[in-house]
Amino acid sequence: MALKTIRSTVLRIYPPDTNTDEVISGKYKYDELDLKKLAVHAFESIDPTFYADSQKVKSPILVAANNFGCGSSREQAPQVILACDVSCIIADSYARIFYRNGFNIGLPLIECKGISKEAKQGDDLEVNFEKNVVINHTTGKTLPMKPIPAFMQELLEAGGLMPYLKKQHEGKQ
Repeated sequence: MALKTIRSTVLRIYPPDTNTDEVISGKYKYDELDLKKLAVHAFESIDPTFYADSQKVKSPILVAANNFGCGSSREQAPQVILACDVSCIIADSYARIFYRNGFNIGLPLIECKGISKEAKQGDDLEVNFEKNVVINHTTGKTLPMKPIPAFMQELLEAGGLMPYLKKQHEGKQ
């Protein structure tokens, strides 16, 4: 089954260089391992109502400017975003380690130049993986997205790297 579309409402738009310490403060990293409990602290230093608002929208979409997820390489950053039931992040660009960590846990990270200027909070966005476009159904605009390599799509379809590897191992027995 190939990825086809993701469609939901834009919950937030984050500025350039939103870093992993802003996503989840390092002070929580060692005290709590339960991601659902950790998720309540997502973005709290820059966006105190994020978690509560994320629970009001079904599978919301986050939009960001360039270099989203820069800073430390803590894997908890994409994990808490996923634990907030975010369906995907669409950004102008990502920090490299954050990008890979997202795919490793099954969080779709879409690169779409200009999205941070073209989308507004509350817009209805659709990611079409077959056509490699992001459609803003609120404004009627369509933007090209960077195609996701087939292997990375397989990771997403499996739910991340570990489920993918488990599935590969089971197929060989």
